[in-house]
Amino acid sequence: MTLEPYPNDDDLQQLVAARAILATASGAPGPDGFDLDALAAVVYAYGWAYRIDRAAGVVGYRVELNTQRGIARQPVVSAVGWEPEVALTFALAQALTERGGQSLAARGGSKEVVTAE
Repeated sequence: MTLEPYPNDDDLQQLVAARAILATASGAPGPDGFDLDALAAVVYAYGWAYRIDRAAGVVGYRVELNTQRGIARQPVVSAVGWEPEVALTFALAQALTERGGQSLAARGGSKEVVTAE
């Protein structure tokens, strides 16, 4: 039995696809690409909150996206990635795909992602 290295080629292709979804829905990435600051800005722009945990039993991190309001804060989506930024990218892409890829501009928001300096 051989184990594939993680991330493997399929994982990296999924990351490229997820980043394309983010770029379409939220505009251009920040100056450092889709780093944690830029991803957090997208999360908050859509009215969500996020939580990052080390994934138990899996090499990597687990991210849950939740609504910011309401008592029953059930996860909107959850995803796993080998780095926190990767897991958040996968979760955002999944959430945006499930909501039909509605961009921030279509919601009346800015397409520009603001990052902390």
